[in-house]
Amino acid sequence: MSVTQIDVLRHGRVLTPNLFCAPSTEPLSETGWQQLVAATTEYKPDQILSSPSLRCAQFAKNFSEKCTAPLQLEPRIQEMNFGSWIGKSSQAIWEMDQAGLQQLWSDPLSFTAPQGESMQAFIQRVTEAWAEFTQLYVGQRVLLITHGGVIRVLLARTLGIGYAQTLRFELAYGQAVRFRVYADGTSSVYGLGLERLIS
Repeated sequence: MSVTQIDVLRHGRVLTPNLFCAPSTEPLSETGWQQLVAATTEYKPDQILSSPSLRCAQFAKNFSEKCTAPLQLEPRIQEMNFGSWIGKSSQAIWEMDQAGLQQLWSDPLSFTAPQGESMQAFIQRVTEAWAEFTQLYVGQRVLLITHGGVIRVLLARTLGIGYAQTLRFELAYGQAVRFRVYADGTSSVYGLGLERLIS
């Protein structure tokens, strides 16, 4: 039975500290770059898919050249669009929109980012992208370089739990989750919070 291995890697630490959600132009810090290098030192995927956000795509392009694996930038695995919250610290958001932040944590499925994207729309685009990837790359090792929210959507889908329950999982910068997708369309979480990817 053909098994597809999809490793979903969270980007490293960004340059500006304490942002709730960084803008798409925010680069990795030196530490963030080192986190991703350490995670992929011994890893050779067949295909790389990356969010076009700079904190993902910059490393993805470099790693693609190094390991000679094809790279595709995929807008559907960008982080949720948090609208007017983008570029602000968690503390600043708490001070200006405490009710909105509490709703995100307690009832995320009914949350819509101010001037941004609803959680339902976010989940739908990530889920549709995932379904496409599992059809296109059957039997391959695929690396997705993406964001924490995207990983949580995939965990919720695979484990059959709500998005709110995934908030109990710690997803550090530069950590990965390995999924295995089987021929019948079912999938499993093979490794959660992997600090180093090994082919």
